[in-house]
Amino acid sequence: MYVLVPAILALMATGAVAHDHDDMSWTEKIKNVVVLVEENRSFDTFAGGLSYSRDIDGLLHTKYCNPANVTVPDSELVCAKAIANNVAPDDPNHGISGVNMEVLGTYHPDEEAVDKSLEKETMMGFVTEQASTYKTVNLTRAAEAINYYAQDHIPVFAAMAENFVLFDRWFAAVPGPTNPNRAYLTSGTSHGHGRNDVSFNIAALPQRSIFQQLSEAGIEWINYQNSTTDPMPSPPTGFNPDALFYNWTLTSGKWKTNIKPIGDFYADAKAGKLPPFTYINPECCSYDSFHPPSPISTGEGFIKGIYEALRGSPQWNETLFILTFDEHGGFGDHVPPPVGVPAGDDLTYTELSPDGKNMTFDFKRVGIRVPTLVISPWVEKGVIEHKGQNHGKEYTHTSIAAFIAKLWGLDNLTPRTAWSSTFEHLITDKFRDDAPATLPDPVSF
Repeated sequence: MYVLVPAILALMATGAVAHDHDDMSWTEKIKNVVVLVEENRSFDTFAGGLSYSRDIDGLLHTKYCNPANVTVPDSELVCAKAIANNVAPDDPNHGISGVNMEVLGTYHPDEEAVDKSLEKETMMGFVTEQASTYKTVNLTRAAEAINYYAQDHIPVFAAMAENFVLFDRWFAAVPGPTNPNRAYLTSGTSHGHGRNDVSFNIAALPQRSIFQQLSEAGIEWINYQNSTTDPMPSPPTGFNPDALFYNWTLTSGKWKTNIKPIGDFYADAKAGKLPPFTYINPECCSYDSFHPPSPISTGEGFIKGIYEALRGSPQWNETLFILTFDEHGGFGDHVPPPVGVPAGDDLTYTELSPDGKNMTFDFKRVGIRVPTLVISPWVEKGVIEHKGQNHGKEYTHTSIAAFIAKLWGLDNLTPRTAWSSTFEHLITDKFRDDAPATLPDPVSF
């Protein structure tokens, strides 16, 4: 009998043998968490055209239109169509005041009224803001802010969604740009930052992050990054990888040991040497991040490569892979975000709105829906996950830190993290051996 053991072990390593681990807790099944945060696409724009399930709250069964000018009664309607370009011609406004216009139809919402009701969140100002930002009366051009992709435009993401768990009610953490959202995702707050200011590029954020938290608990992590510049050049020339937002990462020396180029990720995955927590930054923002002008097709190629590296890794059987997008990038969505949520701290942010007046934001509203997947041999195939299961809370970027806290017995970083719904209930007792080893190739269109 002993001569069969190597063959059985080989089959298990490739995932070809079904496993039944009813006696294992979910925390024993997941030993490696991998997080990839892409850029600047709303749920409706990117995933609203998915057709494999009628249960998806997208645009195939919802007519979504914006007035040409949300401030003018009876303005001409512009409706979303599945004709979004592979390369977006414009980069829509996704500053906080611009998002106010997109979601609320004004640069200066009455915050108290918004906290009491969803009625003002009409989601009707995307075309208006696009036309204003680019000073155009061309409604075909302005409509690009709400147009979306058909399923055959995104075969890689569609295959991942069909085979694992798609969240159709996962919200960005901040109704604003990239770095405040990435800070909330990795620390539960942006420490009052509402724009991509220089603080992120010089490791100036003082708060405790998941990276510091993991190190304090003796849990290894690596932030793999695909930047075209080295971390911390002097002077800074581009976006830092997210772990290097924080002063602790700089002063502890972890920026030298725990931030590595993306090529090391592929090598470590192949060798089975990924740490318990892997965090991946794409480049920003021209070829694989999905951020305009990154082509959708090259972004698809990037996420295909990450998935296939994980699927072929000896660590696959104990891996949970989270793919999300940092924020909506100014692209439209028809679902109003939750309001009246806990902020990460008591700090506020003020900016000058396009109308020349100051706008102050208290971080008690989350951002717009973004496409999010949870991928693992321990989740069911083709699940559409809606609202969070934990006490009526919601899924948002801080759900990742909250999940990690439960997985490894850590504390919640902030009130926002403590509020966020987690998703351990999606981890089942059945190991799946049918996850695809390869995904479809991207398409150009």
